[in-house]
Amino acid sequence: MIYQKLINLIEDNADELTKRLMKDLLGREETRHYRNLSEDLVYERVFDVYSRLDSWLSREKNIDDIKEYYTQLGKKRYHEGIPLHEVIMALMLIKRHLWLYVLEKHFFSSTYECYQALEMNNKVVLFFDRIIFFTIIGYEDEMAKEQSGSAGGGFFSRIFKKH
Repeated sequence: MIYQKLINLIEDNADELTKRLMKDLLGREETRHYRNLSEDLVYERVFDVYSRLDSWLSREKNIDDIKEYYTQLGKKRYHEGIPLHEVIMALMLIKRHLWLYVLEKHFFSSTYECYQALEMNNKVVLFFDRIIFFTIIGYEDEMAKEQSGSAGGGFFSRIFKKH
């Protein structure tokens, strides 16, 4: 199946993808605060996303697992002093580099394979939309705690609060 071939391509080349992304991420003015972290730490974090993409996209991981992981990520980035817009840009760059790599490798040999890849792309886009949302929640929760001394939550937390 094309899905597994794509996942294998990404996971088998996670190191190359990570190095490409790091060069872009650490060279951009829009993500300059990532330069305050060690390159090894940035590498480890990006490599983790690429190498574990299959487990994140599989049905084994439910939305609560993703929510917990990326809410904590938002909290960590807040405490590291990385502005929220840079955190979001980093996640968008990870996604962008993934698809640029797949296209560069001329992976699709038929319209059918391209259609299947679009289905996978929809899953990946949904995953990244969710992790961006949960990262914002974690980040804003920490910011609100620090600013007001309470755990009231941030803007997105209040809007999408479960009743």
